[in-house]
Amino acid sequence: MKHPFLTDNPGAEPSVAARAVMVVAMFLAAVSTLVGGVAEREYATRRGAVEAALDSTSVVIFRAADMKMRSADTEYRYRQESNLLYLTGIDELGITFILTGRGVQLDGITSTRFLLAGAGVRKTIEAAGVLKDVVILDAGRLPEILALVLHGRQTLYLSMPDIPFVSDWLNNRPMFLDRDVRKELERRFAGLKVKSAAPVVARLREFKSPAEIGLISKSIAVTGDGMIRAMRASAPGVFEYELQAALEYEMTRQGAAYVGFPSIIGSGPNSLSLHYSVNRRQMRDGEIVVMDVGAEMEGYSADVTRSFPVNGLFSSEQRQVYTAVLEAQKAAIAAVRPGVTFAELDAVARASLARSGFAKYLTHGISHHLGLDTHDVGSVDTIRAGMVITVEPGAYIPASDTTLGPAFRGWGIRIEDDVLVTVSGNVVLSSSIPKEIEEIERIMRK
Repeated sequence: MKHPFLTDNPGAEPSVAARAVMVVAMFLAAVSTLVGGVAEREYATRRGAVEAALDSTSVVIFRAADMKMRSADTEYRYRQESNLLYLTGIDELGITFILTGRGVQLDGITSTRFLLAGAGVRKTIEAAGVLKDVVILDAGRLPEILALVLHGRQTLYLSMPDIPFVSDWLNNRPMFLDRDVRKELERRFAGLKVKSAAPVVARLREFKSPAEIGLISKSIAVTGDGMIRAMRASAPGVFEYELQAALEYEMTRQGAAYVGFPSIIGSGPNSLSLHYSVNRRQMRDGEIVVMDVGAEMEGYSADVTRSFPVNGLFSSEQRQVYTAVLEAQKAAIAAVRPGVTFAELDAVARASLARSGFAKYLTHGISHHLGLDTHDVGSVDTIRAGMVITVEPGAYIPASDTTLGPAFRGWGIRIEDDVLVTVSGNVVLSSSIPKEIEEIERIMRK
């Protein structure tokens, strides 16, 4: 099935309303909704695409994410389950969304789309004038609607729990909630097989619409402003958390609701750790700091990495490693086009690093999908037009290394950009965030 948001029109230009960044999406048709959010008709199109993938014996059910507790009666800020957010745009607790391959009659209405919610959420939906193609029901009717939609069905695609198992630490064994859910449903409904709903939506989510590209680009632009503020706050004696504070202040000031993932501000030896997010170390003169961060706007995340000297000036050794990583990244970005595999991009970056003598210090893959999740769903094989991916090579030279001189050891470099794959090649959505050595040093002098 052709993806409902893909077109071969090379003339469309979705705009971005932050930092005056203009993003050209050469393969997408112009639509009325760009940066302001996703239009209700696009959500309806997504629902229709999922429904079209179902046969008459199938049902798909998505459940809202639970509230995550920090401790006792303290809650983390709520974030909706990504697939449910993708299909409805509703960022509320306690809702259940059901799509059926064959219509079900309820209260004299035959429909294939049902959403169950509490009274407050139902009023919000009605006031917003959204979900016109969906029958809205009281959350208390869930047992009734389940009995109707699952009767005689062969396949239930179910949104599985966020946590695959709970550790029974007293008995030293895992307890698999999803396994028990499957068994009970298959016992109650003869002939029913329960599968994960994630792959049903993943095929759609890996391709981004113009509205999604606009939101990702807005997140990137806000992230860039935050990174520049943090670069200017950097100096010997400053703590990593002070850079984090400068970064996240700017992103929040510009409307970011969340960070897409815990901000990584790794200086000196912490720059060797890929997912370091403690951010408590005091930075020292002559060190490198790796900043891997991303704002989240309306559910969509940026993921950008810049590496820079704490004191604002690259040493000769830092310049050498940084230049090697930057050349590898540029080579990999130049290779991004439809039909190329992720493995081929990785090979391009490693070949470039090999020419500089740093290939063995790249210790991870260089690309992943980006969207509603920082590591978004999607194929890990062939790149296709409409995907947004990261390109992020690095070089991490441990203190124990004996190949290079002492000044090269005990720190790392990573450079990451977010790239839209187009019919004819790619557009670097984060191109406005400085990464050339001269640009970084100029910014930090200010």
